[in-house]
Amino acid sequence: MSKKEDIITTALRLFNSHSYNSVGVDRIISESGVAKMTFYKYFPSKEKLIEECLLQRNTDLQTSLNTALAKCDPADHLAQIRAIFKWYDSWFHTDDFNGCMFQKAVEEVIKIYPSTLKPATQYKVWLTALVQNLLSNLDIPNPTHLATLIVSILDGMTIQAHVNKDSVQIDEYWSRVEHLINFEKELA
Repeated sequence: MSKKEDIITTALRLFNSHSYNSVGVDRIISESGVAKMTFYKYFPSKEKLIEECLLQRNTDLQTSLNTALAKCDPADHLAQIRAIFKWYDSWFHTDDFNGCMFQKAVEEVIKIYPSTLKPATQYKVWLTALVQNLLSNLDIPNPTHLATLIVSILDGMTIQAHVNKDSVQIDEYWSRVEHLINFEKELA
């Protein structure tokens, strides 16, 4: 692993466990085991580090979710949407789940570091497009609104899980979403 990757991995762990504002550059330097000059060679500011962390987080989440979707029958688009919900449920029950790093970034640092808005929202844009495509394959007319609603439900579940991960009843959420999808299909 390169020094840059060490810094990003350390920063991701710390930002996930704590908050962006409570973790300083000196702590990241210390825990990643790099020299201060090495840190600033790759990251001229904390803002740039947060941007890189969010980009890496986005890549990691997309890879993990795509791996889960690859286990589904590619022709069963409803099963793929359900797999997204199951993936979220699994994520909520991991040891290092501390809420969504993108949501935390928007809440904590967007005003201080405005350039973090784009990487903080890229995952949501990607996920919405993914769900929209799956809905289109289910012959849902004008799937944009339903895709946006489904992603909003996933966002709400994530916030709820951050407060109490055991309070998210994934089967209940899925049942309601499936009902919405079937209702939209009937309208077609």
